[in-house]
Amino acid sequence: MKRASPENSTSKPESNGSPTITDIALAAGVNVATVSRALRGVPGKVSARRREEIERIAREMGYRPNALAASLRTRQSNLAAIIVPDLGNPVFGPMVQGIERSLRARGHLSLIVQTPSDPKERESLIVALASRQVSGLMILAAENHDPLLHAARRSNLPTVLVNRGSGDRQFAAVVNDDRESVRQVLEHLTGLGHRHIAHVAGPGTSSTGSARRVAFEQMARELNLTTSTVVESLAFTREAGRAATEQLMADGAPFTAIFAANDLLALGALDVLRARKLAVPAQVSLVGHNDMPLVDLINPPLTTVRIALEEMSEQAAALFIERIDSPDATPITRMLLPTLVVRESTAPPAA
Repeated sequence: MKRASPENSTSKPESNGSPTITDIALAAGVNVATVSRALRGVPGKVSARRREEIERIAREMGYRPNALAASLRTRQSNLAAIIVPDLGNPVFGPMVQGIERSLRARGHLSLIVQTPSDPKERESLIVALASRQVSGLMILAAENHDPLLHAARRSNLPTVLVNRGSGDRQFAAVVNDDRESVRQVLEHLTGLGHRHIAHVAGPGTSSTGSARRVAFEQMARELNLTTSTVVESLAFTREAGRAATEQLMADGAPFTAIFAANDLLALGALDVLRARKLAVPAQVSLVGHNDMPLVDLINPPLTTVRIALEEMSEQAAALFIERIDSPDATPITRMLLPTLVVRESTAPPAA
């Protein structure tokens, strides 16, 4: 019997099933291992000319790789788990979009999940993701001593922290330079003449909350501010910002400006100031952090610190792939510079 040549054997198999690498091997006149190496892009095993021929035949036959079968063989998928603390927080939408887009360009799809509030559920979440053979974890928020991080460490999955640091450098991370954020805010406010500045801090359990608070307290001393009151919020939410600002007002310490650790806290502070008939910025200046969507549309448009979201997303995706390719490499932290965006919620203090 005459053997079929590659030119006349690229039609789909007669069976009702999808073409397999065995079908492609028969059509190309090579063995199955060669087809597998060619389609997986294994370097140095298949000549460029042969690889192109096999890829052409695969396309013509309508071959689609079986991702599930591949994950069962390698015990790893091309599915990255992105863990988000609050899907309702507007700052995380653009961040997740950027990471998902960057990962997809690198051949990885994304599974997006929200961080459970129960610490035990956080550990179970990591176990569940590992059992589904995700290729790694992208954690967009983690508390200090978070069970989520302990479980991630035990899972041995490649892990990257985004806009959050663990403090112990056990994980790769891409973070904002929070000290630089605070420096820019205080430089702006003191430049306007403010000497009584309050800080509505984020939760002390959060790495960003504690980092911004520590930086504020240190720089307030260095600047010899007349008053530098700090109140801690229980969460990074508008409601928590309202509660913290009410506490600030009850404490009675004078202030002419408020720096909130994120924009949602700033919105909560604005709610309280409006309720008390304190005009922003005529009587109290207000600064947020993150430059989340739409804060330029509130009244007054919010002065805030813009984190480098696009660069953070791209760097996080690149670092994630590096961790997969070199899991034993020493974890590194990449720190990105923020930018103060001055709008209409800050002004010189009233005489």
